[in-house]
Amino acid sequence: MIERRAVFVTIPPLLSEILAEMASKGVQLKLIAQVGRDALMKELPVLAPDIVLIGLRIGETDEIGSVVLKLVPGARVLVLSNDAHDAYLHEMRARRTVLRNFSPEHLLAALEGSGSQTQH
Repeated sequence: MIERRAVFVTIPPLLSEILAEMASKGVQLKLIAQVGRDALMKELPVLAPDIVLIGLRIGETDEIGSVVLKLVPGARVLVLSNDAHDAYLHEMRARRTVLRNFSPEHLLAALEGSGSQTQH
């Protein structure tokens, strides 16, 4: 079973449902921290997670994904829209993947690095 060290930032309640689905698919997330927006700059480089999941607030864009990548360039940064319908995967490979009508299967594929969606 693949274990990925994860940090959560402002995650919506739907996440528990998504995590349950992921666990049944063979991906195991080890939650190493829940970090507030005010502590991102200081804590993320020290934690060095494999994955950072960020829930957007109303009116926010996924630009925070690029900021986080500068802090932890080896991580995959998955930014979830505030309505949890879409997600944006940021990776150091200088690409942004839009996951429209995102589902637990999309999240699993994004975290494993398999599957591709519309790229912008």
